[in-house]
This record gives sequence, C-alpha cells and structure tokens, in this order.
Amino acid sequence: MGNHRWGADQNIQFINEYQRHECLWDPKHPQYKNKLAREAAYKTMMQATEMESMVDVVSKIRILRNTYNNEILKAKKSMEMADKLYVSKIPWLNHLDFIKNIESDRTENSATDNTLQTSTAESKIKKCTIRPKPASAPTPKNKRKLGDPLIRDDGVLEKVSTPKANARSNDEFDLFGQTIAEQLRQLPLGIALETEEMLLATVRKQRMRVADDEARRRNKVQEEIVCKDEIEDDKEDWET
Repeated sequence: MGNHRWGADQNIQFINEYQRHECLWDPKHPQYKNKLAREAAYKTMMQATEMESMVDVVSKIRILRNTYNNEILKAKKSMEMADKLYVSKIPWLNHLDFIKNIESDRTENSATDNTLQTSTAESKIKKCTIRPKPASAPTPKNKRKLGDPLIRDDGVLEKVSTPKANARSNDEFDLFGQTIAEQLRQLPLGIALETEEMLLATVRKQRMRVADDEARRRNKVQEEIVCKDEIEDDKEDWET
C-alpha cells in the first residue's frame, strides 16, 4: 500500500495485522517492552501492508487509534447529554474494539522510543549514507529522556510569542500551542509522535471529565425540578 488515501478494506487489513501483534498494543503482553520483538512486529506489518517504512506504520497506527478514541468519545458524550445516540459511519471502527479496554490515558507505545529511533533513521536513508546500524547515529543534542516533563524554553517562547505579542486574535492558548510545536520539532520524530499521543490522551481525558460534569449537573437540575413539582402536587392535595 502506498501513501495514497486508504479505503475501508485497506484499513481493515491493516487493523487485522495490527491485532495479530499483541506486543504492540497490549501492555500485559510479556514482550510489550521488548524492543527487538516490537521492531520485528513493525517490520512484519510494513511488509504485509506494503508500506514504505516502519515510521509510516507507527504513524498509521497513531492516526487510527486517535480516530477511534474520538469516535468513542462522541458516542459517550451523546449518551450523557441525552441526545440522539451518535453512531459512527466509519466502516472499520468496530475492528479496533480490541483496544477498548486498554486505559485511554496510556500512550499507544510506552516502549517505542528506541524502536522509533531505528525507524526514524531508516526514514532518512534517502537523504544520507546508509549505515549498518541506525542506532549508531549521533544522538541529537536536544534529545531528552522521555520521562522528563516538557521544559519551558524561554528562548523558544520569546521567539514564538514576540512577533504576535500585539496580535489580538491570538490568546495564551495559541502561544502555548506554538511553543509546544516548536519544542516537538526539536525532538527525534519517534519521541515527538509519542509525546503528541500523550498530549492528545490527556486532552481526551479532560474532555470526558467535562462531559461527565455537565451530565451530572443537568441530571441534578432535572431532579430538583421533579422534586419541586412533587412537593407542589402534595401541597395542593393537602389543601384540598
């Protein structure tokens, strides 16, 4: 499969291949954190789906999982808001149900940093001399440990915010987004993709929290109205 827009059958084929390799999506699998096993699984998927690189495989997995989580969130929100139940029209969606019970706030790959460094080096073969071991590539100066929190870089913040400091259309969230984007660009591609997934998972979790709070507030108001009506009815019966 090339990089053209995929149809439903191609996505289903890819998902079925992904499901076969449990070490890529099941944190309880004994080889979930095994770099060699995961790399072999990505390579097998790349060959089975005729993709150009392992980076493309990882990117496709991330896109499909994000789409799946967003559709599940829409359905849950429609139920909590007592609206018409949202039913996704995406034909391949139910094929990804095997990840439904995986914690929504976990990143798709907690052990992919080393694997993706190999994949990133592979994706750069067209631009540089082929090396026998991608892992031997010089470590970028800006690389940091995955577990470290995002560090505010005042230099980057100033660089991003200064040109638009007087633009009234931009608020603090626009500047924050630009700052995060600038820092992600300084990371190796694999780490950047994983960090992006972590951020998206956090945002989804907060959206679900807000939806739950709104649903509880509406239910409480409705209960108070019903209770008030019952009291009024009882009062009228007593007076008569």
